[in-house]
Amino acid sequence: MLAELVEIQMSIARATQQEALQAPQPGVDYCWRIATVARSVRLTLLIKDKLSQQVVERRKAAAKREAAQEDFHDLRVKLAMLAAASEVSKDNEEIARRVAEMRERLERPEVVELIEASRAPVAVAALCRRWGFPVRVERWLEMADEAMEQLGFLPDEDDEDDPPAPRSATGRKPPAPDTG
Repeated sequence: MLAELVEIQMSIARATQQEALQAPQPGVDYCWRIATVARSVRLTLLIKDKLSQQVVERRKAAAKREAAQEDFHDLRVKLAMLAAASEVSKDNEEIARRVAEMRERLERPEVVELIEASRAPVAVAALCRRWGFPVRVERWLEMADEAMEQLGFLPDEDDEDDPPAPRSATGRKPPAPDTG
């Protein structure tokens, strides 16, 4: 869309150039027109560049987050299962009992192997089915990610979508072009 806008602006500049060369009108400041269109093109290209940089930054942040999730895959699955255990518990005593039980279960060799061999959603779903917890994989993984963010293992997801801080604009107008 911005590329189309630049193309329109360039066609205006070409038309102004043609008019200035072929049939100049008396009293028309063609230099001012060209300068205005040139500034418009520069600003449009600047906006296009900033938007593309924001997209690249968001992709980098998402890749960094995904890499962190892979690095801490087993922790993420364990936290998701602990979240499932605490969510289905009715009181603090039951939470403590289930969490202790869950820690013990998660240390078993066959469970460790399952976690290492499977992607997080698959491992959480399999363990929920095996141990009789509700299979709300997205919810449990979401809770695990929140815990990992709070513990500093994952970059904060909210930072990805924040636009860069605005710069202060000068309050003065640019000088008019010298038309000689």
